[in-house]
Amino acid sequence: MWFTDKTWLKPVLATAIAGTLAGCASGPKVYDRAALAPAEQSLIESKPAVLQADFQNLFEEGQRNKVLNLMEIGVKAYRAGYRQEAKNTLTQARLEIENVYADSDAARKARSIWYEEAEKDFKGEPYERAMVYLYLGLIYLEEGDYGNARASFLAGLLQDAFAEEEQNSTDFALLLYLAGWSAMQMGSDQLAREHFEELKLYRPDAPIPEADDNALLIVETGKSPRKLGDGVGHYQLVYRRGKNFQDVAAEVRNGEEWSALYPMEDIFFQASTRGGRAIDRIVEGQIQFKENTRAVGSTLSSVSQDSMLAGFSSAAGGAVGAGYAAISLISVAAEGMSASANTRADIRYWEGLPDTIHLLPVAAAEGDPVTVRFLDKNGQPVPGLADTTEFKFDGRGAGLAFATSRRPDSGGTQ
Repeated sequence: MWFTDKTWLKPVLATAIAGTLAGCASGPKVYDRAALAPAEQSLIESKPAVLQADFQNLFEEGQRNKVLNLMEIGVKAYRAGYRQEAKNTLTQARLEIENVYADSDAARKARSIWYEEAEKDFKGEPYERAMVYLYLGLIYLEEGDYGNARASFLAGLLQDAFAEEEQNSTDFALLLYLAGWSAMQMGSDQLAREHFEELKLYRPDAPIPEADDNALLIVETGKSPRKLGDGVGHYQLVYRRGKNFQDVAAEVRNGEEWSALYPMEDIFFQASTRGGRAIDRIVEGQIQFKENTRAVGSTLSSVSQDSMLAGFSSAAGGAVGAGYAAISLISVAAEGMSASANTRADIRYWEGLPDTIHLLPVAAAEGDPVTVRFLDKNGQPVPGLADTTEFKFDGRGAGLAFATSRRPDSGGTQ
């Protein structure tokens, strides 16, 4: 009889077993890349050569990695000097990020514990979302649009404070500094004082602009913090500092001498903490903090423990009084639902970010040249690693110069 011959079952069972094993695999899933339409290929070819591979990723990887690829294009375009391209892509990333909190099916899916973390459309961790607003704010500063620049920096503070459905204190010192700088250029001295006073809670030794400082030098060093899957099945998420870079500090040529730049923000510190509390790991969507550890000052300047207890930044829209033990990081598991959650750690991250951002307020003129050299942990120049730029003024009296050890079109690329 036909049902006595079970050879037909073998390919079916093999397929079923393979599917089961694939579902249990500990590694990240491989997603098919979409074929490019002629119009998409034509658009890619119209972009600057340094950005074409990233635009190809944008189209081939689709919605799931759309924000991540927009982030990567945006920062690379900014460093390469394609400011309008950077503004367009980062603005698209911002809109996608903000849509995650809308009342829509896509937004609910992005927040839901019913979907594996690695399956969600990428929207970034709080520090990554904050950096989108930071780069956009720098572009607005270059355009002399101080109001939108300040609004962008403050929106970045909100992203820093918002993790899933919980509010935490925000301590992104660089955003506070730039909000204060923007207010200064607007002529809003009172707002500027408020921002800089708040900044002192986190960076008491930061170089506050003097009356004759009309320009700002911003310099990036190092490579992005990493997100790694840990534990059995890679269900635990841990943060690690970037690797394979030597540059940890920067100096700018000042006549025959070199002046140190102030290390305003440690991006790894922002990635691996929430409200100043050091993260040990994230397990099934729940953050585990390091026991008896308060992250104070990271690798930058010393910060008092009391200041880290500050609630939601007043610059970002008010204060949320929260005790140390009451601050929750990411709370996504509703009561009675955690057993149903499938939360393989999402280890996608914005690789184009730096490790540290340094700055220095100065008195400068249009076109003044800037030469920056990068230093290793021993304070010695890294051989062959430097960047040159110039101060550009916005037509309203304020200047900005940007240098990086990761310039995509120069020897600064690492």
